[in-house]
Amino acid sequence: MTSIVPPPVWLTLPDGQEVRARLHARRWTPGGWRYRVGMPVWSVTADQYVEPVEYTVWVPAGEDEYVRPVEGQDYSAVPTETHPPSHPYLAPPPPGTDLRWAWTIERTRGATVLHEYGCPSGPPDGPELSLDDAVTAYARPGARACGECAAAEVLDRM
Repeated sequence: MTSIVPPPVWLTLPDGQEVRARLHARRWTPGGWRYRVGMPVWSVTADQYVEPVEYTVWVPAGEDEYVRPVEGQDYSAVPTETHPPSHPYLAPPPPGTDLRWAWTIERTRGATVLHEYGCPSGPPDGPELSLDDAVTAYARPGARACGECAAAEVLDRM
C-alpha cells in the first residue's frame, strides 16, 4: 500500500518565522477555511531520549497569513472537507442562514474542553451552549478550547 506524502507549504509561526510544513487537509468551518498542517519537531520520550515527531495543528486560512503554497507543488490530492456527511452544518451556509455561534462542552476527569457545536472531537450528545455560557465556562480555571475546530480562535479573542 502506497501512502501519499502531503505536499509542502510555507507556515508562518506566531513570532514571524517561516518554516516548511506539510499540508494534510483542508476543512470548511463556520469560522472559515482551516488548513491542517504538520511540521517536524523534536520530542522527549518517557525514557528521556529525543526523537523526531510531527506536530499537526489546524490553522486559519486567509490571504496567505499563515500558510502559503510552495511554488511548483501540486495540492490537488489534499483531502478537502466541504460537506462532511456526518456534520452537514460544517458546509458553507446557504443565503439567509442564522450564523449564530453554538458551543458544546466536554467534561472529563480534571478537564473541561469547549468545542464548536458539532465539532468531530466534541461529545456527540453534548449540551448546546450560548456564546455567553461558553465564555463563562472558558473563564473557569483549567478550561481550554479545542484545537480541532475554531473554538480556540474565537474564545481566545473574547
